[in-house]
Amino acid sequence: MKNRLTEIIKRILPDADGRQGGPEDFEVRFDSDGVKLYLEKSEFDRFLSGEGAPNVNLQGVVLRMLEEQGLASRFPNGFSLEASVAASLDNEQAEILGLPPRFSGEFKVSINGHSNSKSFSVKIFPEHGGGQVRCSIKGALMEIGSANRFLLDQPQLQAFQAVERHSQLPEALKTSSENLLLLATLQLSKRSGMNIDLSHFERINVETAEDVGVIAKQLPDGSLELFPSVGDGYGLDEIEGRLGQLDLDDRGGVIRIKNNIIILDEKKMSAVKEVMNNRRIPADSVADFIKSPSAFLDASLVNLDLGFSVRVLGIGKIKHMDFGGLGQGDSDWFGVESSASPPEIINKLVKSHEELAELQDKIDSAYSQGAQTVVFQGESIDISDSGNVQSILANIVSSLEKPEGTIAATEESAEKSDTQVGVIVKDADDIGEELLAKINSHNLQIQPDWEAYARQPFPHQAEGVNWMLRLVELSALDDSENFERIQGGLLADDMGLGKTYMSLVAINEYLSHRKHTGLTEKPILIVAPLSLLENWEQEVSLTYKSIPFKDVKVLQAGRDLAEFKKKGEKRESVQASGLLDDEGQMDKDKIRFALHVGPDAGLKRLDINRRLVITTYQTLRDYQLSLCLVDWGMVIFDEAQNLKNPNTLQTHAAKGLNSDIKILATGTPVENSLGDFWCLMDTAQPGLLGDWVYFRDRWVTPILRASEDERNSVRESVGQDLRRAAGSFMLRRIKEDQLKALPPKSILSGVPTATHGASYNPKLSSSMNGYQLLAYNEAIEMYRKRRAEEEDVRGFALSTLQNLRAISLHPRANEPLKSLVSDPDSYRKIMLESAKMSVMLDILDEIKAAREKVIVFILSKNVQRFMKVWLDRIYGLDVNVINGDTSAVEKKSDSLTRKGLIEQFESVEGFNIIIMSPVAAGVGLTVVGANHVIHLERHWNPAKEAQATDRVYRIGQKRAVSIHIPTALHPEFDSFDVHLDRLLSGKLLLKDAVVTTDVVSESEVMKSLGLD
Repeated sequence: MKNRLTEIIKRILPDADGRQGGPEDFEVRFDSDGVKLYLEKSEFDRFLSGEGAPNVNLQGVVLRMLEEQGLASRFPNGFSLEASVAASLDNEQAEILGLPPRFSGEFKVSINGHSNSKSFSVKIFPEHGGGQVRCSIKGALMEIGSANRFLLDQPQLQAFQAVERHSQLPEALKTSSENLLLLATLQLSKRSGMNIDLSHFERINVETAEDVGVIAKQLPDGSLELFPSVGDGYGLDEIEGRLGQLDLDDRGGVIRIKNNIIILDEKKMSAVKEVMNNRRIPADSVADFIKSPSAFLDASLVNLDLGFSVRVLGIGKIKHMDFGGLGQGDSDWFGVESSASPPEIINKLVKSHEELAELQDKIDSAYSQGAQTVVFQGESIDISDSGNVQSILANIVSSLEKPEGTIAATEESAEKSDTQVGVIVKDADDIGEELLAKINSHNLQIQPDWEAYARQPFPHQAEGVNWMLRLVELSALDDSENFERIQGGLLADDMGLGKTYMSLVAINEYLSHRKHTGLTEKPILIVAPLSLLENWEQEVSLTYKSIPFKDVKVLQAGRDLAEFKKKGEKRESVQASGLLDDEGQMDKDKIRFALHVGPDAGLKRLDINRRLVITTYQTLRDYQLSLCLVDWGMVIFDEAQNLKNPNTLQTHAAKGLNSDIKILATGTPVENSLGDFWCLMDTAQPGLLGDWVYFRDRWVTPILRASEDERNSVRESVGQDLRRAAGSFMLRRIKEDQLKALPPKSILSGVPTATHGASYNPKLSSSMNGYQLLAYNEAIEMYRKRRAEEEDVRGFALSTLQNLRAISLHPRANEPLKSLVSDPDSYRKIMLESAKMSVMLDILDEIKAAREKVIVFILSKNVQRFMKVWLDRIYGLDVNVINGDTSAVEKKSDSLTRKGLIEQFESVEGFNIIIMSPVAAGVGLTVVGANHVIHLERHWNPAKEAQATDRVYRIGQKRAVSIHIPTALHPEFDSFDVHLDRLLSGKLLLKDAVVTTDVVSESEVMKSLGLD
């Protein structure tokens, strides 16, 4: 086998014609736009067919995954990457593609002239070979001489691009603003990780204007002079003398105040210009200005006078609800409750974009209340150093292999950390019995016209539509005030029963009823995860014979959001906390609305009658104030478990939406704890289950007080009691009870003690041996030795647990990808080094023989990568991978969305494999073309695993479904897989009325493994 370092060097050094790469690689060429990777046309055709040399196939894995994310574009014999994409690749991706190494040295700047001077210029020199040297930049490539080539990272590229742009400006345009903008960009690059010496400009602080407000100065004649405010903490005297730095003809600008540089982007500059163009308010108009500034300034700088729902108290600082005491996260990984782990542990806990978003929400909530720790995945984390935490999160964004979102996501994280203002909602008293009496005594009058639909309902779907229409009818008839009014319900049907179809039918019947009774046909809102927007659009076209909506708008960036967004306004989730009064609330006249809503919006108005608006939970959060002003008809929350946390802005926004009826649809009304269920019901029908304190004392406390032996039976009893309390405000049916024609489903496990519906199949288990057994035993022995020597080994214990999990998958799971795919003929042999993967190969061989299709669920992205390469070669396939990076909505014509990848997978005749993350693919997607599921790497949360499983077991499935759980056993004692299965089985009661479930904590796994 060739020396690996030699192979890498061969690819890095250019050939005589400027090309890069070995004979088996894509040829790499850099240009000013980025990177192009070529093959001869015949070789490229072979590559597309799945053939070709091992390294070409390995490069192809990376390129195809980038293409699926919309980051790589294909041309007739290769792929192209923009410079920013190439710069944002992780080191392993860059090495696989044959790109040059990163430059790890220091950069120096040479600055000539003063920042106010037209002759101001900046050059960047790398330190190389003991001194500063010149370099040339071509896209993301830095060349020093003819033999030294380096791939720039994102901060370095940003710095060189800023210098190049500035150098190209004519001298007349090298204004103070342009000069300061260049310095500000260099500082931003340094903050983002570039090792650059900025000389005396290090002392300058760079800020991005978060908001542009108005400061008024009263003149001797009683008139007002208006000035734009461009940042917190700057007084009128500081701003007034600096406005001359701004060129109002420029799209963006920079103001320097003392040692602070404030950057104004195009939107902020628009706001500044609006104020500057209306600076003088005559004395006789001052009172009118204070009363109604919209008469003097553009609506993008002031508020619209619309009304909120009766539940909204106002806009202000969100008060943290103590949602603890649920038995979740009460201990850290190893039962040490008195102290928190350092924030660096986040790097080991967060493995996907979904987990990153979940953690960020927890951190936001904690920061808004001044908390110093959060609990995530069973680990208590110290977040007191917010700068360090945000830096860690920014690095994780980069490592999650989504280059186009790196900078934007980092900025969003920093912005989100200051988010404190949102919709404040009233608490609800316990009025459950009164509400239940109303709904139980009502007879439905509305009768659906089933001839209006392209698809006829199953019996359970007709029942579900009638259930929703009963709520609709009661809501229209009920003139009660506040919480006593019928407001909504929880559609908690098991996954795969057609909640989307039922919701669309109910929406049409609601609109038809209002039309026939002469009532306004109000706009409809659907809130869903990003990955399901495409699905909702498709279902609209498939459900109706004649679409009942005036139009359908997808309120999402890249779609229709820009059409309704006010020019110059930022997201509403970042309101200025400095505008709050002493009670933490914001005066109505100070609220900034970012969307065109209400009658004053004219033709740009979002909320027109009979319009269907489809949006995401993130957009609901970001534009909550505008959306809460709208008088909606029906609001449907799909995958409503996104509203399970009462401390997030999106949950507050959902509770504050003004609507006739709200339907929360979710197959998992309890994902982590019973607190989830309370929060969902408090959103759908406030007051039904009382406030949180009442709910906790009645239904949560009995479970917490139960002994371990009694806890399951107590949970079942509590669940049944809670189901009775929810009454007709919740509809929950189990799939197996409703779809009698659905083919059988078998859960087959390699765990000898498998329970909860799983059948033990000895063919699905194999004992670890050889290197895998040695590595497993060594990991346990190292931990026990460390535990005997040290008192606090939480960090090492966490890494040990993750190591055991990885070894159970494959003893070489953590090795670099290149080392695992160097010899294609050995792939099956390498897989046989793992007991679990040898079992999986047997399963796949049987599925292939039956010409059927299978989903393989894997959490680890590294394992997803090399598994794709192995399975492509072994079975002659082109295996698609759907994880957190796969596009959820269409961005480019040459990139496939998650739904597109599934359609491509299902279109293949006979045997096929698709790899999915149970996190990314566990919500909403339908894959009935497959009838086998292999849980190669299991999720800690049994509800998530059940969601993933049911991608194949739903309406439309024609074949018998088999769920396979391959298991690696230990020859002497229970293995990691056995302990995890036991813990998962004890956490989920599938037939329970509300699916009470817990997440397996790492401390439980350690305890079960005897490592506590």
